[in-house]
Amino acid sequence: MFSNELAQELIRMPKSIEGKNTVIDLSNEKSRFTLSNSNERAYEFLFEITSHRKITFKISLHNQENNTKEGLMRVDYRGGHQNPASINDLVPDIVKQYAGYFFQNEPHIHLYVEGFKDLAWAVPLTVCNFPVLDINSNDDYMNAIMAFAEKINIVSPFNIQNAIL
Repeated sequence: MFSNELAQELIRMPKSIEGKNTVIDLSNEKSRFTLSNSNERAYEFLFEITSHRKITFKISLHNQENNTKEGLMRVDYRGGHQNPASINDLVPDIVKQYAGYFFQNEPHIHLYVEGFKDLAWAVPLTVCNFPVLDINSNDDYMNAIMAFAEKINIVSPFNIQNAIL
């Protein structure tokens, strides 16, 4: 567990995809990529795209350390989630008004909050100015991945391969 400030620094840190596989294949239910920063080798990240097309679509970033992972950010489409009902001084203002809020098939973004379980807090995508508010086409999948990659500062090039419908 780390501070909210460190979590934001880690999200802003430039990251590159490790290895030669830089193709995100949307026909796969799950794609995982290890990310790193050549100047900050102490940190390793997991970039994960999960696409059960009829149920949910998730894009996430985790910090990995000693076979454990700590969620930093995740975007969920078509999923359900309930925020914690209580707040403390560590809960950022942006999420306070959503204490106890239940997301039912409402696109939302999970944020790291110090002192709470992994990605326990979320806000509607509109609150974070996330540009893709719903998934209705292959272009939406691609645009959501690209927007998330920009938000978490992936600087290395990658390709997205459409699923064959």
